[in-house]
Amino acid sequence: MQQVKTSKLVVSYFVRFLGVFLVLFALMAAIQGFTAVLNINRDGSTGIKYQNETENPDYFLITRVSESYPSLNSGIQPGDTLIRIDGIPVSDKKAILKAQENRVVGNKVIYTIRSGKSEKDYELTLAPLIPLEKVLVFLFRTVPVLLLIAYLIVGLWGVIKSPYSTETLLIAMFCFCFGCFMYATVNVGDGPSKFLKDNLYFDTLKEFVTYIMWLGPSFWVLLFATFPRRNRIYDNHKFISLLFIFLLPLIIIISSIMNLNTNAITFLIFTLLFFQMGIGVALLSKNLGKVSTALEKRQVRLMLYGIKYGAISIGIGWLLILLTQFFLVNQISANLLLVSLFIFLLCETGGLIIPFTFLNSFFQNRLLETESALKRRVRYVGVTLGLLGIYLFAIFVIVRLSVSIFELTDPTVIIVSVLLLSLTFTPINKRILAWIDESFYPERTKYAESLKRYTHRISGQVESKELLNELGAWIKSTIGIHPVIPFATGTQLALQSPFRPHDTDSVIHRIRNGDKFFWDEISERSRFNVDENEIEWVRDNDISVTIPMISQGELVGVLNLGKKQNDEDFSAEDLDIMTQASAQTALALQNLTLQSAYLDKKRMDKELEMARDIQQRLMPQEIPQVNGVDVYGESRPCFEVAGDYYDIINTDEGHTFMVIADVSGKGAGAAMIMANLQASIRVGLQISEDFADFIYRINNHIHKNTSTSEFITLFIGAWTPYKNTFHYINAGHNPAVLVDKDGDIKTLDATGLILGVLPDQKYEMKVVDLEEGSILAIFTDGLEEAMNSEGDMFGQERIIDILKQSADRSSKEIVNEIQSKAIEFCAGKPLHDDLTIIVVKR
Repeated sequence: MQQVKTSKLVVSYFVRFLGVFLVLFALMAAIQGFTAVLNINRDGSTGIKYQNETENPDYFLITRVSESYPSLNSGIQPGDTLIRIDGIPVSDKKAILKAQENRVVGNKVIYTIRSGKSEKDYELTLAPLIPLEKVLVFLFRTVPVLLLIAYLIVGLWGVIKSPYSTETLLIAMFCFCFGCFMYATVNVGDGPSKFLKDNLYFDTLKEFVTYIMWLGPSFWVLLFATFPRRNRIYDNHKFISLLFIFLLPLIIIISSIMNLNTNAITFLIFTLLFFQMGIGVALLSKNLGKVSTALEKRQVRLMLYGIKYGAISIGIGWLLILLTQFFLVNQISANLLLVSLFIFLLCETGGLIIPFTFLNSFFQNRLLETESALKRRVRYVGVTLGLLGIYLFAIFVIVRLSVSIFELTDPTVIIVSVLLLSLTFTPINKRILAWIDESFYPERTKYAESLKRYTHRISGQVESKELLNELGAWIKSTIGIHPVIPFATGTQLALQSPFRPHDTDSVIHRIRNGDKFFWDEISERSRFNVDENEIEWVRDNDISVTIPMISQGELVGVLNLGKKQNDEDFSAEDLDIMTQASAQTALALQNLTLQSAYLDKKRMDKELEMARDIQQRLMPQEIPQVNGVDVYGESRPCFEVAGDYYDIINTDEGHTFMVIADVSGKGAGAAMIMANLQASIRVGLQISEDFADFIYRINNHIHKNTSTSEFITLFIGAWTPYKNTFHYINAGHNPAVLVDKDGDIKTLDATGLILGVLPDQKYEMKVVDLEEGSILAIFTDGLEEAMNSEGDMFGQERIIDILKQSADRSSKEIVNEIQSKAIEFCAGKPLHDDLTIIVVKR
């Protein structure tokens, strides 16, 4: 076991070292490419294109004389043989390349051409590159470096994430080698940096990188011979298997040592390369049927999709090169040839999808989502690019026909025709995508039709529970999943959910942003900490995936799904349709919540209106005349219906009772208690004017018939005009304030406990004299505790200051002044309680 660990450690460090080496090489290659781009305006061309002759590799065959350069009229024709350039035989390729490095625009170049049996020297001048050719030179000197860097980043990312995993190391090696392949085969031309060549041996390193690229197919086959299950043939015949796997680099090494550069060797190398790549794909396809866990199935399937789309992209690029550079070499224009090279680069860049899907399959969760996004984007990009190519060709044909056949010189007609054609691009693109879905993905079409019916069906639901039941039944019947357990959040149904949003390890925190949670992947990878109670519930119910139900950015529910009843894994189409259904259900749930909130608000408004009506009717509709004093009372309500109550009652015996009370709570409940209190006081005063006795009975009645959270503060006083006395009881109410004619202050503090808290409470009655010129203010805590935006309260002191300054005012004016000052003090901040006050002025 220790030996295995040591060997993995050595291999891991070797892979890391190779990755760092290649990164350094990529930086040098980037410098070379950058310097070449900077000097692109110095580069020149004669417009002569050539390649090795098949019969005699020591000579070059002229394949094209570009119509964009002066050499078109030089007399050189395609099919001629190029023997020497500036007197250097073309067989001496190193000397030819070295000579090319020193040439700039305007230099003379002498081509020795054999046409038939005669030889002739042609002196040509290097002309500046045409704009499209400059763009291609720029791309061919930068894109290969970027591809190399991209493959290196992907490989190093895998090594960093899992440095000792066999599969990761193999993927990293494949990425390194394939990146080298992309750089060595796509890159054309050398940069002018002599420092890198002379001091850092760039050319030697580049040759070494060229050898590394041939290891790519070997690591490709080795990866799929061991993942996700070790192949039986590989295990039983390991030596022979490894010999076959590394046969390609062995042939490359032997042919280089023995200088076997024949066409047969080249054919053998490329045949073996494609054969090994095909063997790797076949092994992976075979492994798909052998894997048992959901995670491995998704890994293999995602890798196969990446290989399929990546190989198609790379294959199209090389097929285009074969067609334009060999089969149609003299039959297409120079501009069309340059466009084909641009498409080639685009296709090679598309090959990055292979390592991307490989590493996603190992290190990312939500593989089904990745697969779904991959298929959708590739389909969209493929159709869009294909249609764009057709449109560009159609535009090219329109322009050519307009000029050559119809002899149109006015560009307006051509521009209008092109614009009209362009307007049809988007609708046609959508039609083609819809046709592809219907023809090649019938399951998607079936699901879409079923979803339409489901959406129509749930539009009539009025209960959240029934809506969730409808969602579960639809998924079971449409996709065949069991169990299906949806939960709503923010309602009473949320109490049934096993997920606790307040726990930091709850899955709720991982899906709030819309991510799905795949329990089967998590359980096999053990990469996240999840609440143990939630894991136990998931296992008990055999849940595979949890999908968030999100509407307008808000999590309104969760959809928990088991396995498909046919034991197949979820497909990307399954996941798409369930995501759409959960989103539609989430919207319906949110609408039901809003509708419920609207109905609750209407009910509350009606209740508040009723409570306000009760409160207003309990207040004195008219202030009675009182002998010996000037009395006025008023209650200014806040936004909500509070429990303030005041009353001024004259009795037949000549007494005047003044009552202020504050019932705890808001709304209709407080209003009903207030109505009960008012009736009790009025009835009690009719029976006996000894209000200490009936206050005792009222306290017991309230304690018996209300909850512990409901209570009343009460101040009741009786004015006796012929004695000039004021008897009062303060049951836990805030003190009344008495200011005499000399400005002295007396507070009428509590004489007993709040009503309704404890039974059998005695309430002491006290008495004060109301002298001529004195002012008594009785008020609720809403006045004293009125608060401004800074958190300061109006307070008793401000009330006293107003009373001291009000000797010449009537009681009504004093009440209005105090309330106005309190509202002014709040400075626009809404009142949180009623402002209720009675002022008695002698």
